[in-house]
Amino acid sequence: MNLRQDEVKLYYHQVLTTWEGFCLLHRELYDLTCDEYLTLLASDIEKLEEMLPLKEEIIKNISELERERTLLIDTINGTKLFDHKIKKSSELLECFAEEDQANSMPALKNLNSLLIDIIEKIQAQNKKNQIFLNKAMISLRDVKQGFGSKSKSYTTYGADGMARASR
Repeated sequence: MNLRQDEVKLYYHQVLTTWEGFCLLHRELYDLTCDEYLTLLASDIEKLEEMLPLKEEIIKNISELERERTLLIDTINGTKLFDHKIKKSSELLECFAEEDQANSMPALKNLNSLLIDIIEKIQAQNKKNQIFLNKAMISLRDVKQGFGSKSKSYTTYGADGMARASR
């Protein structure tokens, strides 16, 4: 093995560690987002308030890992290990694709696929949570209007649970 190959392996393992961190943190965020939905269903406001700082901490840790990834890309670019500068994460993955394929299992490719899957699940769960909150707010407004008004007002809603028009 030559020095360049050793350097590629070293940085490959650092990238793997970073992607593992992203997967772990995003999985924690997904689990918390699912718990948040169950807490919304249970109308447990106190527990919901306890969850917010946990969610913020995970997001802060993801941001920190993002900064580390940016520094790693800058470091790799400084070594001139590859023919071109890496500007995006996808380019980083492309640079290490050959090293990834040399292993018996393409760990980096698999971790990236897992990360994308988790992020998509977080987005879908956040949408469910938002729809639930929108419906709860609508119900509260209807109850409030029922107590204070003798005239009826009607609101129509789209598939996403958002109010479309009022009369």
